[in-house]
Amino acid sequence: MKKIAIVIFLLIFKLFFTQNREANDCINYIQICGNQTITLNPTGYGVQELDSTKVCHSIEHNSLWLKFTVKTSGTLGFDLIPTSSAIDVDYDFWIFGPKASCSALGSSIRCSTTNPEAAFLADNHTGMRDSEPAGDFYEGPGELGDGYIKSLDVLAGESYFLVIDRPIGNGSFTLNWTGTAMLEDPFSSAPNPFGAVPDIALCNTSTVYDFSSYTSNILNGNPDFEVTYYDTYEDATYDENRITRPLTLNNQNYFYRIQSKVTECFRVETIKVEWKPLTLLNSDLKVCKNNLDQGVFNLKSAVLTSEPTSSIKYYLTLQEAQDHIPGTEILNPSAYTSAGGSVFAWVITTSGCENSAEIFLNFYPVPKVNTALYNSNLCDNDLDNSISLKFSDITPIIVSNSNDFEVYYYLASSPTVPLPDNYTFTVNTNILVEVKSKNGCPSVFDTINFKIAPQITLSTVSPIEICDSDRSGNEPINLNDYINQFTTLADTTVFYETLNDAKKQLNSISASQDLKTSRSYFYRFENGINCPAVGELKLIFKNPKISDSLQDVIICKENQIVLDAGPGFDAYLWDSGSTNSDSGALSIGIHWVDLTFDGCTTRQDVKVIAEEEVFIKILEIENDKLTITATGGTSPYEYSLDGTNWQSSNIFNNLPKGIQKVYVRSAKKCIPTVREFSNINLVNVITPNGDGKNDVLDFSSLRLKNNVTFKIFDRYGRFVFIGKDGNYIWDGKDGKKLLSTGTFWYTLEWTEPDTEVIHRYNSWILLKNR
Repeated sequence: MKKIAIVIFLLIFKLFFTQNREANDCINYIQICGNQTITLNPTGYGVQELDSTKVCHSIEHNSLWLKFTVKTSGTLGFDLIPTSSAIDVDYDFWIFGPKASCSALGSSIRCSTTNPEAAFLADNHTGMRDSEPAGDFYEGPGELGDGYIKSLDVLAGESYFLVIDRPIGNGSFTLNWTGTAMLEDPFSSAPNPFGAVPDIALCNTSTVYDFSSYTSNILNGNPDFEVTYYDTYEDATYDENRITRPLTLNNQNYFYRIQSKVTECFRVETIKVEWKPLTLLNSDLKVCKNNLDQGVFNLKSAVLTSEPTSSIKYYLTLQEAQDHIPGTEILNPSAYTSAGGSVFAWVITTSGCENSAEIFLNFYPVPKVNTALYNSNLCDNDLDNSISLKFSDITPIIVSNSNDFEVYYYLASSPTVPLPDNYTFTVNTNILVEVKSKNGCPSVFDTINFKIAPQITLSTVSPIEICDSDRSGNEPINLNDYINQFTTLADTTVFYETLNDAKKQLNSISASQDLKTSRSYFYRFENGINCPAVGELKLIFKNPKISDSLQDVIICKENQIVLDAGPGFDAYLWDSGSTNSDSGALSIGIHWVDLTFDGCTTRQDVKVIAEEEVFIKILEIENDKLTITATGGTSPYEYSLDGTNWQSSNIFNNLPKGIQKVYVRSAKKCIPTVREFSNINLVNVITPNGDGKNDVLDFSSLRLKNNVTFKIFDRYGRFVFIGKDGNYIWDGKDGKKLLSTGTFWYTLEWTEPDTEVIHRYNSWILLKNR
């Protein structure tokens, strides 16, 4: 009879099923070891060992037989929970014992075959628990019961069979033990922890192992256990085909079984075997180089493998190492002198594996110091009479591989006290440089002589006077215009408003500036040869003097005038060419004079303005009275009808008839403005007899009027003359026909041009022909 004890239930049970050795018959029961959780999935049944006529009235469908032994007395129950929560998945169980055997099971002492779906239960769980009523030992089938029955009262040493069956549905289950009793588990009660077989790494196929040498370490002093070894997990599980003698290992895993001699519990563990040829690490040794360009190497310090070794020998070539040629071995590996390159080691491990490795012989970096690469002639760029430098900025310039070393700087007069990284000097200073190896190799020394380099030589520039020649309150200047007064050696010139800005190269300004007051500007000069220098340009802002007596004047346009700028100036220059205070004769226009005072010359403009012409705006004629309204020019005006006799009144009475002229001039008596006008003479008699008297009716003065209407008609209302196109003279004819003596009538109308007054006249005309 084969009996299987569970230690790692799930793995063991899967193996049973894959090998068709299922625990669904009593004879193939699974031994439960301890109160651990069980997860299984019963499938099918073997021999039908249940009787449906007995209590609970069911048989095996998908069954599983388990056996457990009680270690400590108490109550024993369990919760059996299907993996699927579907209510139609139904699990049943039976308990036989405590004196049952597979050949004589007897009647079950507990069983439950309740169907959860038929019983309308909340879930499909089943099992035994302490809370069920006394005597509730059996329930089912079908809708009978609530899925749980009363727990067992068990005693130490008793053994029981538990049969689990799934009549309906699919899926596994999980069983959790409850109650106060503990089940037998010899492994948990062993006094010492069990040992293990270490992983085995094979470097060749000829290694022979005797597994029995591990037995003592595995048992670790625990009594009542035995250890056996196997080729396969299946053999270990069913205790078949034991390995009983040393063997040559294959590249596979092996297994060993620890079994209690008291109970049927056992464990199966794995011996991992891996094909792993010896792999060595090539090593890199570094030492300091001596004056002969050689070094002393300790070959034994090379780390070639983490495996325990039994032998390491060193050779000059790989071939010598592999062939172990006698007499070629390096005899002083702990103090081997070499100029570099590599040697080879032949390594043999305690497990018999062997291989070669290369050891590279190198030297720690040697300082390469060249202080000439650094220009130690330094400029006082901020012109504060000191130079600040940072040694860490100099190091990568003078030491080509500076990251491999520690570099220190000392005053040549104090070579034991390192200087700080940030250092300031005011006079030429000798500095000692030490390049120190990080690996204990000898230091290398050199010196740097820091010098303060000369500045660009600048000339002193005297203050410069700047005139506000246009009297605008500021004078545009270009600072570039004064560079050469300082020096001609500068490649670059930058301008600043303050000395501090020029020294620190802050807030530079444009060369184009507007000077509004006396002040200084600062020039920073640089070139590629000398150090920067700063020069000061002082500018004196001067306001020029102008003539207060020189004012714009108004004259008649036909006249000229002489202007005078007055005294108090050092020089005069008029646009007329005059260099005196007076201008000479000037015509209408804008003129200028350059006035020089205290070294400043300014140009002052003056206007000679033409008198505005008088404009005769309105001529009002009424009853032989003329009233004149004029504008422009300079009042008071003077008025005249002949251009000779002038009056201050703008009214003329007893105005003669006919076309006349009126003259108006300003108070400056410039050329007068002249305008023609007419005073209409109304005549009622015409004698066209050729005697030269009243031969025509002459209203030609109407041409100076607006909107003129002049019509003559006979007593029948027939027009004999209509004045038009400036023809306002009637010769007494109707066309070309001389009319007979008689009375005619006329209509006369016009509008005064200025006043827009309308004059209308309707009267008679006497025509006499003799």
